[in-house]
Amino acid sequence: MRRIIIAVCMLILLVIAVLQIMESRRTASPLGDPNHELASLVSDFVAEDTSIHNCVLSVMKGDGSFSWTGAAGVARQDGGVPMTADTPFSTASITKLFTATAVMRLYEEGKLSLNDPMAQYLSDDLIDGIHIYKGKDYSREITIRQLLSHTSGIADYYIEKPEGGKSLFEMFLEDPARKWSVDDTIEWARTKLKPNFPPGTDASYSDTNFQLLGKIIEKITGKPLHVVFEEFFFRPLSLDHTWLVGLSQPRSKATAAPADVFYGDRNISEIRTNGSYWADGGIISTAQECITFLKALNGGKLIRPETLRLMHNWHTLQFPLEYGYGTMYFKLPRLIRMVIKIPPLWGHSGSSGSFLYYSVDYDLYLAGTINQTKSKIQPFRLMGSAIQIIQSKD
Repeated sequence: MRRIIIAVCMLILLVIAVLQIMESRRTASPLGDPNHELASLVSDFVAEDTSIHNCVLSVMKGDGSFSWTGAAGVARQDGGVPMTADTPFSTASITKLFTATAVMRLYEEGKLSLNDPMAQYLSDDLIDGIHIYKGKDYSREITIRQLLSHTSGIADYYIEKPEGGKSLFEMFLEDPARKWSVDDTIEWARTKLKPNFPPGTDASYSDTNFQLLGKIIEKITGKPLHVVFEEFFFRPLSLDHTWLVGLSQPRSKATAAPADVFYGDRNISEIRTNGSYWADGGIISTAQECITFLKALNGGKLIRPETLRLMHNWHTLQFPLEYGYGTMYFKLPRLIRMVIKIPPLWGHSGSSGSFLYYSVDYDLYLAGTINQTKSKIQPFRLMGSAIQIIQSKD
């Protein structure tokens, strides 16, 4: 019943978004400059929605024929620092795409099998009892594939609540200065929360899955996760303004401080550095460098094309999203696509309002953020409007 209600609500929101986008298309000039129209789109997003304090958007055609990045709003509230195209931001769960790609690279190198149980790599102290469902302990049966695809059934440490208690995110909000470790987040899921279903029988998004995958990466490589990211991605791709919060630093000394993140009217930037955001959501980057990563992934520079196709083994997650192995797939219902042609997109979103997607139909990359955790539909509205502007000029 809960999933049906969520699906209906999401459909209503999508219809509203479609109507808003259609209205924006009526006022856009087909002969206008796309750079100017995109700039207006971003500035209007901040001006018209008081909950959005800053926004950045980057778009790039795969063949390099068009590229644009722009920003609006105030990046840092304490000093009134303006948001720019180069301002880093919390990518949040876009990090999962990096983590999953690292796992698939180790898979290509023969250092793991997707069917390996996580217990092969993780200590008993870390995982024993993390999945006891209706009296049966599945903790030692859960596979790497199930962690990657959110089909493990392990509870989400971040938003799920213990009976009669608060979620860990709510506790973050109550005491933003408190420090948490990655082990704390796994322990919370193991001791405070109940699993959702037997492994492999359903799908449910869980940040805990990716904390465990980060631990597996460290075990196999013998290196800290931030070093693995540096060696696999940041250095080879020259991502000089990208780092794992609290554990590494941007390679460029000229990198600005990350933009503020909001939960409604509340600035929650402090909790993003409390130590818990890691393999599940700890990367800081820029919109342009996010596209550099996704373009390299899509172009076979990080893993082989057949491995990427394996990551795109889609299954239903939560309308309108499907999930593969660390990758999201956004596809509107056919009737809505008949009204406005927002194409299917693959990539990943983040709880902070971040997004990184690729359109196969239009060979178009999109990345950015609105840094507002309460606006789930707005990033897709922004991407849809940007796509319509670019396609109207082709």
